[in-house]
Amino acid sequence: MKRLAMSTFIAATLGAASAAQAQSSVTLYGMLDEAVAYYNNVGHASLVELQGGDYSGNQWGLQGKEDLGGGFRAIFKLENGFNLNTGTLSQGGREFGKSAWVGLANDSLGSIRLGRQYDPTVDLIQPITADRYSPAFSTPGDVDNNDNSFRVDNSIKYTSPTYGGLQYELMYSLGGVAGNISSQETSSVAALYTRGGLSLAAGYVYAKNDGVAGEGTADQTQNNSVTPLFGDHPFVGSRLISQAAAQYVVGPFTANVRYSNARWKPYANLVAFNRTETFNTGATSLAYRLSPAVLLDIGYDYTSSSGASSATYQTVAAGTEYSLSVRTTLYAIGAYSHAHGTTFSQDGNSIVAAGGTVGDLQSSSSSPNQVVLMLGTTTKF
Repeated sequence: MKRLAMSTFIAATLGAASAAQAQSSVTLYGMLDEAVAYYNNVGHASLVELQGGDYSGNQWGLQGKEDLGGGFRAIFKLENGFNLNTGTLSQGGREFGKSAWVGLANDSLGSIRLGRQYDPTVDLIQPITADRYSPAFSTPGDVDNNDNSFRVDNSIKYTSPTYGGLQYELMYSLGGVAGNISSQETSSVAALYTRGGLSLAAGYVYAKNDGVAGEGTADQTQNNSVTPLFGDHPFVGSRLISQAAAQYVVGPFTANVRYSNARWKPYANLVAFNRTETFNTGATSLAYRLSPAVLLDIGYDYTSSSGASSATYQTVAAGTEYSLSVRTTLYAIGAYSHAHGTTFSQDGNSIVAAGGTVGDLQSSSSSPNQVVLMLGTTTKF
C-alpha cells in the first residue's frame, strides 16, 4: 500500500511538472539574409557589393512566456541584429539592439511591455504597406520610419486585445532627464481594423531628440542625403510622424495604399536647415500570388519635401520571391528612383541638388537618378 501511494504521488508530481513545463516556453529563432546588389550611382560611382539584411533583417533572438495562473503570463523578447558579412553588431553596437523587453499579458486584458521596442506605428501600420517586400519599396531616407529605422528605449507599451477586428497600441517613453520630464521623450498611438480582406490602420509617433548631441529615447535616423543631417552629424530636434494605410486582399491579389506626413523640427538652427522640414509621402503597391511558391510585387512611392529645402522623389520597385521551402526564399528586386529639387548638405549649412535615392538602402546618387538590382536569399530558423 505504501509503495502504491508513493507511486501515485510520484506520478502526480511528474504530471504537474510536465504540465507546468508545457505552459512555459523559451524559443530560439533567427533570420539570415544575403544578396548581391548593384547600384548604378552611389555618391559618384557605380557599386557592386554583398548586402545582407535588406529583404529580412539579419537577426537572432530569444522569446518566451511563463504561465502565472489566472489567465496571466510573463513574456519577454531579446533580439540581436548583426551584419552577416562582417559579424559586427548593428543598431549602434548594441547586444540586443532590435528588441529587449519584458512584460505581462492576458488574453482578455491585453499586454504591457517595458524596455527597448518598436513603436505602435511599426507594429500595426507598417505590416500592411509594401515595406514588407523590401526597403526598396519604402520611403527615400526612411524619413517617416516606414522601414522601422528607429526603435525606442525606456518605453512602456500597451497592446489591446482585438475587439471585433479592432486593435490599438499606446506607448510612452520616459526621457529620464532630471528636472524636465518631457525632455527626450517619445510617444506613439496606433490602431488597426481588419474585416475580411480589408485592413485599415492609422497612428503617429512623436520623438524628441533634444539632448546636447541629439540624445533621445528614439534612435537617430541617418540613412542618406534625404534625411536632414546624416552621417556623423546628429539631429537635435523633434520628429512628428503621422501615418495611415489601407490594404485589401482578394484571391491571389494584395493591394495597398499609404500616406505619411513627417515633420522634422530643428532645435539648433543651422545656416540652411533653420526651420521645420516637412515630408509628405504617398505610396501604393500590388502583389500577385502566382502559385504557393511564387509571389510577384510592384510598387510606386512619391515623396515631397518642403521647408528650407524642396525636393520630390519618385521611386518604382518590382520584385519576385520564390519559396524553396517554408524557411528558405530566393528573391530578386529592381528599383529606379528619380529626384528633382534640392536637399541639405551633410552639415546642414548649405543647399545642394537632390540625388536619386532608393529607400534607405545606400547613399544617394550624385545625379538625379539611381538604379538598384538585388539578387539574394533568406532563411529562417
